[in-house]
Formats: sequence, C-alpha cells, structure tokens
Amino acid sequence: MDFYKGTIPILDESVAACRDVLYPVGVSYGAVPRDYATDPPSMFAGPDGLKTPDPSEWDALYDEQEANEDSLEHLFLRNGKPAFINLDQNGDGYCWAYSTGQALMLARLRDNLPLVRLNPHATAAIIKGGRDEGGWCGTSAKWAAENGYAVEGTGPGEWPLHSRNLRYDTPALRAAMALHKTTEDWRDMTRPEYGQVLTARQLAACGFSNIPAPSDFNWWGHSVCQVRWVRIERGSWGPLILNSWLNWGRFGLGVLRGSQATANNAVAVRTSTPSAA
Repeated sequence: MDFYKGTIPILDESVAACRDVLYPVGVSYGAVPRDYATDPPSMFAGPDGLKTPDPSEWDALYDEQEANEDSLEHLFLRNGKPAFINLDQNGDGYCWAYSTGQALMLARLRDNLPLVRLNPHATAAIIKGGRDEGGWCGTSAKWAAENGYAVEGTGPGEWPLHSRNLRYDTPALRAAMALHKTTEDWRDMTRPEYGQVLTARQLAACGFSNIPAPSDFNWWGHSVCQVRWVRIERGSWGPLILNSWLNWGRFGLGVLRGSQATANNAVAVRTSTPSAA
C-alpha cells in the first residue's frame, strides 16, 4: 500500500491490498446508493459562485498551500497531531450526518473559532425518528443550514455520545443547535437531497479554498468529509478525507485514488455560525 507523505494511506478500491482498510470488519456505513434506474443522472447546473481553476493550475495552487502550510490538512495536523479526534459513528449507519458534522468542525478550525465537539448522532436520530437508517450528506447539510448541530455531552441542551434516544430532543437542545449552523454552503436548491452533485473540478476548488466537503461514495456505501484536494504524484490527484471510524487511517485521514475517487454526491460547508462558542 502506498502512503501520502509517508503516513496517510492512499486507497484505491481496485487494489486488493487496500480493501481491508476500506472495508474493515465491525464498522457501519450508511450512505444510501442512488438508484440510477429510477433517478437517472443529469447535468449539474450550479452552484454558480464556485470558481473552478483549470487542472493546469492545480500544481501551482497545491504548491502554494504546501509552502504556506495553510491548507485544512496543515491546520488539522498542526505539529503532527490532530486538532481533534475524529468523530466516531460507533456502529450506526449515520455516516451521512457525520460527514457534515466533521465539515462544520473543520470550518470552525479554519476560521479560528473555539473547538466544539459536535454530535451528529443527534441530527441523524431526530431526522430518522430514532431509527438506525442510512441517508445522504445532502440531508444532513440541509439540516445543518436550517437547524444546526448539537454539542456532544450530558449537560442541558447537549446530546449524549452515540445516543438515539429522542427524549434528548428538547427546546433547550434546539436552541443550542442553532448556535452551530452552516451559514454559507454550496448546495443546489433545485435538486433533491440525494442528488447533490459537485464535479471533480468543483471538489478540487473547494480543496484549494479550504472549504470542507461532505461527500457520498456509492461504491463504498459511505459518506466522509473531504478535507483537501491533494497531489498523490505528478499528474495524479484525489481527495484527502476524514472518516468517521475510530482508529482508521492516520487520525481518521486517508486519500482516495483511482476511477472512483470522485464523490457521487457532495456539498460544501463554507462558514459556520461565527458567534457560537
């Protein structure tokens, strides 16, 4: 297996040696594959404001981030240690809520806001009525914009770690959630939650702009957060992702390579509520 910068696994689903990392025993997934028979793909028509650099510019943009050490990768791995322990979905099929939750935390890190450990279990449990069910990052992104995310904890207005108990869905929780909303994002409002699409060039633009992107991969049945668009080797690019499985990759990080490295569905979190403490 190859490694990005010597420590982060580079994962290609077509390579047998990578499959044990991509499909470990005892974990849950939760991204529901899109049924292309009933929902055929169509052309993507937005977001209009996302400027996409030509691939011929990627090397210069990547090299600039490396020289300045100012990418989300660098911010997350400052001094070789993670800014926070990656969130763990703990066996429930809630990856589609965790990808957005970790994007919110990365956006706060980028914007130099206080570290808040969010609990995506609250979002998924409320949306699914307490059931352990899969979904799409577009669903959790919509929730984050409209309602916000809960803080992990057992105090007033918090949601206990990995709980699916709806008794915690109180007015105090909803008020606290509203402190951690997505205030700007890239979503196509004309498309359903399961059909949110960002192209490879748009995902690269997010990576070069330090915009974390929750991303669903149909082949994996899984949703993760894109941290950065990285050069694996000259002429070869892929997403650096933050996974929601504990003790996976390097601090939850891995790089996807190959023909399936571009997400089937994706959104992007531009900013979070700045007043949230």
